[in-house]
Amino acid sequence: MLGKPFGAILTTVSLVLPLLGLAAEASAQDYFRGKAISLYAGRPPGGGVDSEMRLIGQFLGAKIPGNPTIIPRNMPGAGGITLGNFIYGSAAPDGLSLGVPGRTAFVLGPVTGDPNARYDLRKFTWLGSSNSSNFILWIRKGANIANVADLKASKREIVIGGSGAGNADTVVPAIFAKFEGMPLKVVRGYPGVPEEVLAMQRGEIDGIVTARESFAADPVASGLAVVVMQTFPVEKGVPLMVETAQSPRAKALLSLFTVPLRVGLAVIGPPGIPAPITEILRKAYLETVTSTEYIEEAKKRGFELGTPNLGTELTEYIDKNLSNVSPQVLEDFQEFSK
Repeated sequence: MLGKPFGAILTTVSLVLPLLGLAAEASAQDYFRGKAISLYAGRPPGGGVDSEMRLIGQFLGAKIPGNPTIIPRNMPGAGGITLGNFIYGSAAPDGLSLGVPGRTAFVLGPVTGDPNARYDLRKFTWLGSSNSSNFILWIRKGANIANVADLKASKREIVIGGSGAGNADTVVPAIFAKFEGMPLKVVRGYPGVPEEVLAMQRGEIDGIVTARESFAADPVASGLAVVVMQTFPVEKGVPLMVETAQSPRAKALLSLFTVPLRVGLAVIGPPGIPAPITEILRKAYLETVTSTEYIEEAKKRGFELGTPNLGTELTEYIDKNLSNVSPQVLEDFQEFSK
């Protein structure tokens, strides 16, 4: 686990001690007045993670008593693991450093033995997530692949662009290539979705695996891409990935990858934020993502909206679904993450 340097410990103590003696709810209500909250995204500017962080930041301050300033920041690296390490081991538990790390690598890293993930998911202060993320296999229209049958029958390799090892956008197509025999070739190394979309527009790659809200413009309406498979039953008439797969090992791996997508783009804080401050932040977050202004802006940007996941529910869900992953699934995951 990451430890805090001595200076950081002194700073943390000086910040948190006043909270320990909160004598009345009014004290907590006034805590954020005149302060600023740094809200980090675990991916570079552009793309779904950064866009969600900035959308939340646009409205969150007004829902917190005292109306603190929300400062959007980026701390990319290892699919959100770098930000996870910072929030867990370096950020003070004062409610002034929050993060939207990302999905797959951040959530699955410590579970699957990634040595870079130096945090315990169960100990974060989970504020909530606006919605589960429906990851879709998008294929550019010029590739002449309209559905799963076309994909299976393709006589040429279909090139899928992705980011880093262990992320869903690289592992999911690799699973279908190995266990289902689909002619998919994964090219890693794209910094984010905007770069992948540009590569798709240029015809350098044939597709990507990401959520609809990651696009700046609707890829179907614009004629850029078609929907081939999806994680959850959101797009009408589109098959689910876990049901398309026939191999038990493929199904088990895809089920594991469903966990971070079900969690969605969560907002987290460091372990140990005092309960009164945690309660204020969770309440403010829920009010933000259910507010009319947030919903209207999310619709303008093409974000998928659904029932928010509460912070307490996320904590319980992660503990239940990531505590006993089978050795075979972990072994397969390690292979795909190299």
